[in-house]
Amino acid sequence: MSRIFGEAVHAGLVVTDIDAELERVQDMGVGPIYVMRRIRPPARYRGQRHDPLITAAFMYSGGMQLEFVQQHDDTPSAYLEFLENQPAGGIHHLAYFCDTFEGALEKAEKMGRKYEAVQEYIRPDGRPFEIYVEPVDKTNPLLVQLMEHGDLGKMFERIKNAADSWDGSDPIRDAKAVR
Repeated sequence: MSRIFGEAVHAGLVVTDIDAELERVQDMGVGPIYVMRRIRPPARYRGQRHDPLITAAFMYSGGMQLEFVQQHDDTPSAYLEFLENQPAGGIHHLAYFCDTFEGALEKAEKMGRKYEAVQEYIRPDGRPFEIYVEPVDKTNPLLVQLMEHGDLGKMFERIKNAADSWDGSDPIRDAKAVR
């Protein structure tokens, strides 16, 4: 539990070979794994419009959700920036739901931690629905992901329910089918 942001929703890892990583977690009996392959979500990176081509996968082991992300192009993004410092990949962020981004960031600032946006995933009207932030003083390379609960919360709940009753069949599934 973060005293600033509350209960973490998941740990996000940036990986260089998502299929190899998915095979590793399948070998551990984790699943089902929900994958969105080669999507290009509208995004801003450090204030500029950049839409990275990514694959994202979500899975639960008990109450713990993991997200793996692989970027497939050289579009500027928080993922490529991370890989510049961690070429093998690794833990990139901890994710939290919040009522409003402004409220979560104001609470953090009142607690002595000021954050700035690194990357935002945006709606067609330009409003963000998910953001990555980092400490202004850049003392911690681990990003914080803040998300609106709405559709993402419903999707994660459906994935969790599937994991709770998973019988080992159909280990890789299309995440778009649970949205």
